[in-house]
Amino acid sequence: METEVIKNKINSALDFNEWEIHNQYKRVSALICYWEESDHAGFEKESRSLGELFFNDFHFEVEYYAIPSEQSYVKLDTRINLLLSNCGHQDHLIIIYYGGHGDPNDEDGEEKLAVWAARRIGGPTVAWSIIQPKFGEVKAEVLLLLDCCFAAQAARAKQNRAIPANVELLTACAMDVKTILPGPHSFTTQLIKFLKASLKDSGSATISDIANMLARRDSGYKYTTVHFSGLRDGKSTICLEPFDTDTSNHTYAEKETAWLTLRVSLRDILTDPLISDIIKWLKAHPKRKVSRLTVENVVSSVDTLRCFIHDEERGATSGPKFEQLSDSAQQDVLTEWMKLKSLLAMLATQLRSKSPLAESGTHGVEAASNDPNRVLHGPLATLLEIENNLVSLQGVVQRSVMALPNLYKNREALLEAIEDTVMQDMGFVPLLNRRLKARFPIDLDHTMKMNHDADLGMVQPTESQSLVKEELRDLGPVLVEYKHYEIFENGSRILEQLERQVMILANLLQSPGPPGFQTLRCLRWFHEPNHRRFGLVFEYPKGCDDFKSLNDIIITTEYSKRPTLGQRFTIVKDVGEVMLRWHTSANWVHQGISSRNIYFFKSTDSADYSYSKPYLVGFEFSRPSNGISTNAYVEDFELNVYRHPARQGAPSEYHTKKHDLYSYGILLLEVGIWTLVANIFNEKSKTNMRPQKMREYIKLSASRRLGQSMGLSYERATLRCLDTDFGVELDDAVESMLAKAFQELVLNEINPGTKLD
Repeated sequence: METEVIKNKINSALDFNEWEIHNQYKRVSALICYWEESDHAGFEKESRSLGELFFNDFHFEVEYYAIPSEQSYVKLDTRINLLLSNCGHQDHLIIIYYGGHGDPNDEDGEEKLAVWAARRIGGPTVAWSIIQPKFGEVKAEVLLLLDCCFAAQAARAKQNRAIPANVELLTACAMDVKTILPGPHSFTTQLIKFLKASLKDSGSATISDIANMLARRDSGYKYTTVHFSGLRDGKSTICLEPFDTDTSNHTYAEKETAWLTLRVSLRDILTDPLISDIIKWLKAHPKRKVSRLTVENVVSSVDTLRCFIHDEERGATSGPKFEQLSDSAQQDVLTEWMKLKSLLAMLATQLRSKSPLAESGTHGVEAASNDPNRVLHGPLATLLEIENNLVSLQGVVQRSVMALPNLYKNREALLEAIEDTVMQDMGFVPLLNRRLKARFPIDLDHTMKMNHDADLGMVQPTESQSLVKEELRDLGPVLVEYKHYEIFENGSRILEQLERQVMILANLLQSPGPPGFQTLRCLRWFHEPNHRRFGLVFEYPKGCDDFKSLNDIIITTEYSKRPTLGQRFTIVKDVGEVMLRWHTSANWVHQGISSRNIYFFKSTDSADYSYSKPYLVGFEFSRPSNGISTNAYVEDFELNVYRHPARQGAPSEYHTKKHDLYSYGILLLEVGIWTLVANIFNEKSKTNMRPQKMREYIKLSASRRLGQSMGLSYERATLRCLDTDFGVELDDAVESMLAKAFQELVLNEINPGTKLD
């Protein structure tokens, strides 16, 4: 299907005149309850503050109800019945808030059910547990917010379920617990605070999120809230979205205050059923602040690659062209292209032919479905091959383009490439931008330099982790990576060069990399001459509450929590690809590849670390491959064990990309045997073993242990890195032949293991 036809078809279905933008509820009514004659005036004051928030900020309907002291139950019950009658319809939300005292309901055989009380001791009461079940008789959803002592007793009932299936409950405290009286630390005060914060940050407030905020140790609320949600149709929680004061469809749809570009990547070929699914997905649950959706471009990876290879539809653009690639690069691209065309032709033949599962008769279908080989050798297997081949072709084209001499030597050529539509469609722009910043650091952001908070003192990373979590003024929680340096001859000149190097590195890590470039975003950097160190300040990933280095995970993680075999293959493959992209795009060396500089984060809603997202850090001495190297003398076995022999002690060579690949080989060994490489040496060896002897011993351990645990392909890849012999004698300025050899001889050898899970 032509891409222009696809674009028009989707946009026609997303016509903004039919684009229904609304709050998920047609009507939201809040009833704010407190006692007419309470023994604490703060209850009414806080109740009205919450009501004003609902009315002024969310634009909900709000009514205040002061529960009378006479005939309290009858009159409250009558008011609730009226509310349910008027507002209990489908797509409506009813909010019931109560601020006042609660009765323990535990005397003389009482069953600890929900009872509201006007006074702490004595006075009128209301048996709320009798009224509450009525909410299940209406179609509207109901949110109960209860700020009283013993509030969670609303979740108890004599029979049936206490909380109907259309009700979500959030209470100030648990059963048998008294909560705090109105004031700065009360439940209602904190509820208002978090509702406002959520509305400001995201434009809405999800009750489950508010419950989590209140439960946090630093929330300012010291009691344990109770949250219960049993909503219909699998809905997990209620989301409070403000209504718009101007509901004119035409005015609102035409309004475009801002816009963003969203790239949707697909795993399959665009067919009519897939397009229909995409349209349904885009139209589902429209957000109030989104005025329209428009598809501006449909890009097929195959079409884009064809345009580049055959120089089609380029117009007058002056970006990189296929004919500019070296002869060997052109041959590599054409080889992969012919493989892809062959696979596409095979798939077309298979789709036209009779499916092996479509044999006549029930018996034939059952037989085919029980034979996995028949399924796996059909169109599905071909599709998987096409996906793998497409990734390989994109990698070859990417490597070949980045090796063009003019993209290394000429700033104007880089700028033209960045503006080229084919380069944009192939996703090369992030790589080109990184090359631009690294190779021609003219427009650097000098505001990234900051003064480090001296009150924190001399913070040090640990032996197993190179990152330190700190709380910095104006930035909040961040991760800091320290880069130490020694005193040099001509110290001021070298220090000036190092400072500029760190500034360029911070700028490189500030901008987003290409997809799969797993590095943390740099926010600031600083220099502390008194401590002889620089610091890179990184953003702490949102939604995460802990992090660990791979080094730490290998040492401390119990057997049942370790990554699976397939995950271990994926970890090293991903790290290798990040390192290769770093080499290819920035043409910088990392100079710190080790398990200590690979991190995993744990999200707040998970008990496990995300092994699928390894982050490469440790850019302590990163520099251009032809830039200044510190060559500092280091006599530390724990660090030297990751270094190439020529880089140990007093280094005899500048650090090169091959030295990074050697360190990567050490990483492969550690993950393969799940032991830190330093631990394969005895204490005597650690004090007197020469660098070359150390490498031979490491290679011997790899050849003895890796084949059995990870397979012979993994063992070959590891030894290739430890030997740093990739069969490349002559190379270009960006060492593209070395990159090709590393891809073919190492990463491609590892790749099959990533599919074990």
